[in-house]
Amino acid sequence: MLKKPGMIFYDYGHTLCYEPSQDYPAGWAAVLSHAVENRSGISAAGLAEVCGAAYKKVWDATRPLELETDGFKLDESIYECLGLKFDVPLDELEYIRWRATEPIEPMEGIEGFLALCRELGIRTAVISNLSYSGGSLRRRINETLPYHSFEFILASSDGIFRKPSEWIFARALARAGVNAGDSWFIGDDVRCDIEGAARAGIYPIWYKCPLKCTYKPEAKSPPQCEHTRVESWDELGGILRGLI
Repeated sequence: MLKKPGMIFYDYGHTLCYEPSQDYPAGWAAVLSHAVENRSGISAAGLAEVCGAAYKKVWDATRPLELETDGFKLDESIYECLGLKFDVPLDELEYIRWRATEPIEPMEGIEGFLALCRELGIRTAVISNLSYSGGSLRRRINETLPYHSFEFILASSDGIFRKPSEWIFARALARAGVNAGDSWFIGDDVRCDIEGAARAGIYPIWYKCPLKCTYKPEAKSPPQCEHTRVESWDELGGILRGLI
């Protein structure tokens, strides 16, 4: 039975924020523009190819096991192998690359829903599958949603496990000090978000946004677990108000 939650955990991509496009070569070109030493003489196109292949190899090996890539460490290893040094710290370089790769914007209606959570005293946090570091994710979310402060933002890159692993949900629950049964998880991904949250005992809200996701295919079947489906933040706000 759906009840007012004490805490809501949110997915990041295609839930809180929309990513209209991805330009990975532009991201790696931005990295190389900060190189002060390039002993291998690699070009921006070459760097994009090397890094793309390295990421794919790691993803193919780890993601079926519900494990995550530490992209920051992977980047550091690649740069050292290629003899690259930069004029900014590597954490800043990661952030620069992400911004050059992918613009992000708030999902329509999310600011109003987060304001409702503040009004009702509902705690909020983020659990995201991401190879970028949690530090970069915090910066991007805070810039995109500057009027809301999440208690914490947990990126899978910082903790080995990725959704739908019960470990990442358990870590978030422990950090928040809440029971799974008193919480909601809101996300767009059927397997990782909805079925993963249900497996961890958290009530899942399937945010089935009409906007097409630009970086992954649509699920072939609906979640095979109890859940609530909504297509907008206004719709979910109405449901939440009805539970008061």
